[in-house]
Amino acid sequence: MYLRTGLNHVHGFSFVTSVNDQHTHTMAGATSLGVAYGVSHVHYYKGITSWNSGHAHYYSGMTGPAVYRADGSHVHSHRGTTAMEHYHSHYYCGTDCPSC
Repeated sequence: MYLRTGLNHVHGFSFVTSVNDQHTHTMAGATSLGVAYGVSHVHYYKGITSWNSGHAHYYSGMTGPAVYRADGSHVHSHRGTTAMEHYHSHYYCGTDCPSC
């Protein structure tokens, strides 16, 4: 069990989506400030992917709870599916940059 840490921080993220319709997209940005979630916290995020093959996709989501590391910093998981565009969407999954 982890004790709740300060919520006044954000995390950067940068992922490449799954391949669909023979291409990928890059998604990058920063999360919202932390939001209390049980004894931990989460962050919200949203954005637009890179432009590729004549289109981009919107995405949004909520991270998983904080996963603490041995050095005292923590990360969050991101996973989801982009919005449908050009008759397809893309899956993404990754871990954001550490914060402490």
